[in-house]
Amino acid sequence: MLLMNGVLQLAVYPLLNARMGQEELGSVLYIMGLVSILCPSVGQALNTSRLVVRRTCSVTNGDYDRLLLLFAGVGGVAAILGSGSSVRGGLTMALTLLLVLMTAFRYYGDVEYRLNLDYRKYFIYYALISIGYLAGYGLFRLTGNWFLIFLLGEGAALIYVGITGSVFRRFWKKSAYFGTAAVRGFFLTLSYLITNTTLNMDRLALKHMVGNEAVTWYYVVSLIGKTMVLLVAPINTIVISYLTRRERTLNKKEFTLAAGAGFLVAAVFFLCCQIGTPLFIRIFYPDLYDAVSTLVTVVNLTQVLALYSAFLFILVLTFTGEPWQLILQTSHLVIMAVLSVFINKSKMGKAMRACSEDQGAAQLMGINVNSTISMTFAIGSALAAIAGVLLCSTYPTLQPTTGSMPGIKAFTAAVFGGIGSIPGAFLGGILLGIIESMAQAYISTQLSNAILFAVLIVVLLVKPSGLLGKMVQEKV
Repeated sequence: MLLMNGVLQLAVYPLLNARMGQEELGSVLYIMGLVSILCPSVGQALNTSRLVVRRTCSVTNGDYDRLLLLFAGVGGVAAILGSGSSVRGGLTMALTLLLVLMTAFRYYGDVEYRLNLDYRKYFIYYALISIGYLAGYGLFRLTGNWFLIFLLGEGAALIYVGITGSVFRRFWKKSAYFGTAAVRGFFLTLSYLITNTTLNMDRLALKHMVGNEAVTWYYVVSLIGKTMVLLVAPINTIVISYLTRRERTLNKKEFTLAAGAGFLVAAVFFLCCQIGTPLFIRIFYPDLYDAVSTLVTVVNLTQVLALYSAFLFILVLTFTGEPWQLILQTSHLVIMAVLSVFINKSKMGKAMRACSEDQGAAQLMGINVNSTISMTFAIGSALAAIAGVLLCSTYPTLQPTTGSMPGIKAFTAAVFGGIGSIPGAFLGGILLGIIESMAQAYISTQLSNAILFAVLIVVLLVKPSGLLGKMVQEKV
């Protein structure tokens, strides 16, 4: 897979940029962004789901082949219609749908080699895609149709798996477990869809908000980071293949050690990105260097965090079922987004901020301070209830003191990130979770909480307002 993406990013896209220009390349990248969101979400989700479901259910090829055709077909049509004028013309729409279907089948097709742990054929599978892309570029030079680049690459892989494997044989044969496969595959597909949409949303948003040229700029600066993210895919393949063959799931200690190791790998990748991205831009896109150099650090940090979250996602699958992956993936993002909009845009949210600043002045301006405070406590209690449900659903042991330590850690996260800043509390929670996991893995499980609070004290000594908080000077 690394070879395939190396061919795309180091050969195909730079050559297309030289041949087509930044504006037309931006249009190509937009369509490929749709493909990159939909196809891995469907193909990899069903691929992974089959590896997990086979432990308890005797599913057949036909169960997942049907689901693959259904999910990819419906998703492809929805993506084309939802893109509006960005995908225009009957031929372009037809070729886009064909590319979506073939790419989704290709992402799923490597389950043939994952099921049997045949990594030699797994490598050949992706090597053929790379060769197909290069051959397709030659056809593009002759015909001017860039779709041929990707269709030839995906077709080469599908022909290979058709010859050497059996995953697409008995395409329409359905087992008694089709319903189970459909439900679990659906939830996992939605979870992957959230992750891939987040990873590729830059192209879609920039296309509609700025234009094709901006899509090219941001894509170039994020190339190295996204390549590093893709390095985790073979690691995930090996991890989940062996996890599904284990007779028992990971315990808490094993999970923590694996998460800590993944964090160290992500840190190394970040340093590599910081060095490699400027060099890559200077070599392959020198005309864009001045325009994009200021974005390098922020973009690389985003990509490496995505790398780490993808690795953790595979580990979490060993603890809970697929539906809870969707809930846990979306709930915190939805809550944060809704709360941020409410606090910053609604009348009650502005009243809350006014009361926190100066209750006396807020009352003089006509704000009902008591009602506002009551509403604040009500919202806080509701959020605590949601957090309790998610916590007890993941670790289903309920005691009178279950919420005491999580409550203390939640307050610590808010202080760590900056009191009064919702994004700060969100960031503080993530960082404290990582610090606690690292402390448990490499220092001591008994001292992890003490280390957590010690880090908080150090941060407050250095930056009393928290990571995202702001110092406010009051005149006396």
